[in-house]
Amino acid sequence: MTNQTAAELVDFKLLDEASRKLLGYYVHRKFNIHLSSILAALNQQYQNGMSEGLTRPTPLGRQMLLDFRALDYNALIEVVGVCMYVLLCHTIANSRLQHRDDAKRVLYLRGYDFEAAFTTGVGVATGISTWDTTGFTLDLPALLERPLFKVLSPKEVDSETVTAERYYANLDKMIRWIRQRPAAIYLNALHWQRGVLQLIPRMDHFIVYVSSITESALWELEQLHDERYRDRVTVVFDEKAIEKKASQLVLQQAMEGKLGRTIWRKPGAPPSLTAAEVRAGLAEVFMVMSPDEFKANIEDVRRRIDNNHSELKTGERETELDFEFYPAVEDSDLRRLQAMSQALAKLVEAGQTGPIDCLSLYVAQIQLLIHVTLLLGDHEATGRALCAYSAVMWSSSNHYEPTGERAADLPEGSRAQLLGMLDSNGGFAEYAGRRLLAYGRSHELSDQTGQVDATWTAIFDATRKSVDNVFAGRQRATE
Repeated sequence: MTNQTAAELVDFKLLDEASRKLLGYYVHRKFNIHLSSILAALNQQYQNGMSEGLTRPTPLGRQMLLDFRALDYNALIEVVGVCMYVLLCHTIANSRLQHRDDAKRVLYLRGYDFEAAFTTGVGVATGISTWDTTGFTLDLPALLERPLFKVLSPKEVDSETVTAERYYANLDKMIRWIRQRPAAIYLNALHWQRGVLQLIPRMDHFIVYVSSITESALWELEQLHDERYRDRVTVVFDEKAIEKKASQLVLQQAMEGKLGRTIWRKPGAPPSLTAAEVRAGLAEVFMVMSPDEFKANIEDVRRRIDNNHSELKTGERETELDFEFYPAVEDSDLRRLQAMSQALAKLVEAGQTGPIDCLSLYVAQIQLLIHVTLLLGDHEATGRALCAYSAVMWSSSNHYEPTGERAADLPEGSRAQLLGMLDSNGGFAEYAGRRLLAYGRSHELSDQTGQVDATWTAIFDATRKSVDNVFAGRQRATE
């Protein structure tokens, strides 16, 4: 593979666009911040005459060692952390789906909250959103007091990670926190209907919160219209929320072009059916309540749940859903993303088996590999990339930390801060990387083969040796 071919395979615009089609605006922002930090360092290196591209260093670039400007710990921990949160939610939900017991299972279906965001183009953004679904979802577990399953929604990832982000560097605590919450399953936007159909026959009861009149919400209700399920459905019909969301779509359309460029929007137009028409139709088939009626009659709802039974019996209903975390893009774009991942992996592997031409560009290649593999939900490959990144940080720390002649390599006033950057980036990369590398199948929380340590050591040692050689070569050149 030529350098030009490798460079062409890294399409930064596609990477940014693809992250918009993962799991909503919040997750996109985390990927955008991480990608922007990598691009900012690469652009600075280009402007400083250090490179002419991702794989084309200049003589000046080859002389440079580590570019500390490229080490953005916050961007790294937040993009890895939010992906780990989604993975852990899905993993724990699969574990519950696999568990054989007679506990009643309730599937919670709902229309998601709407979001829109606009930017003036000068780093300022403003947004509009609804919170009705999020509020009802937060109240529901305590009301039901029954095992609850739901599909992970974009807005909930945003609100839930306010707490979860404190556990990004302590995944055992994050796991314990997630286990206390409803089981949340990730479904790819391309295949979400398939996932819902897999869940329905395994559930005893269904709570459907209707807060918007959309094609997806009506499709879910249509599936439950079947005689096997309709007597086990409770529809919570929120006319106020429906009105708010319809108004937001109107407002969103009116504001486009006035507040600035639209950077996020809910596609679609206000519904053609009125809330009253939809409710009347649903009431002919299902038990329909308002949110206030649902709360007032919660004891009756619980009794209904306890008297309901899933289509599949215990011993038949246990299952798992694949973790299909990747952008909901066209097949051609998905193949391009996979090709990028493969190209970057080859560049990183080349640095582990041969000399590193430019350490600052090698770091960028590893960072981009972390980014792309996270985007594709390839957590084993992300673990490998984080291992290489950790090795670079470890080798760099060994070079810069000793006092004496090498102390001059770092400015005295910022020496402690720069060494701390190496420690934080390397420490988190090792912690998260080992856990990602260890994950087995979708319902497993640890590696069952015992090969992780050997794999980690092999990647780490090979990378460290190559980076050590870069520092040693520089040391010889100055003697």
